[in-house]
Amino acid sequence: MLICAFALFIVLAGGTDASAQNADTIVTSQGVVLAKLSDPVYPPITRTAHISGDVELMLGIRQDGSVESATVVSGPPLLQKAALASAQQSTFECHGCGMDPTSYRLKYSFQLVESGCCAAQDANATDKDQHRIYPEITQSQGHVTIVDQAVCICDPASEISKVRSVKCLYLWKCAVHRW
Repeated sequence: MLICAFALFIVLAGGTDASAQNADTIVTSQGVVLAKLSDPVYPPITRTAHISGDVELMLGIRQDGSVESATVVSGPPLLQKAALASAQQSTFECHGCGMDPTSYRLKYSFQLVESGCCAAQDANATDKDQHRIYPEITQSQGHVTIVDQAVCICDPASEISKVRSVKCLYLWKCAVHRW
């Protein structure tokens, strides 16, 4: 009797159901894993224009791990082509997938860092930060991050602190006193 009351308490308190456990097992045993990423290229025009952002893709993955379809869900238009090209050339592992393509959401985060004359000089920057090799590509399940240097066009005249006009230079030269 005590056991029946305890079982009733577990069910009423939100205990686990055997059918819910089986459903979770099916969901976790079937899945897509990014096996080999084709390195994405940060488009030069977007680096020059300082465009960054996230591109979300919806992929259809075949049983053999190849990409059947790829569509853009959201993201900056100038970065979409780079994300699509990388995703379509990547390979995946499809665990427990059927004959129909399995949907997989993949997010590319394109980020820029300022460098060279455009970067603010940071006194706390370490030597490691100054000697990084770009682009840096990192991946975790369902998320690829591309960090690259922004293209910077520097004006050397902006670093000149004192400018003299031609007239001043002429007068200065003439004003030299000979003793």
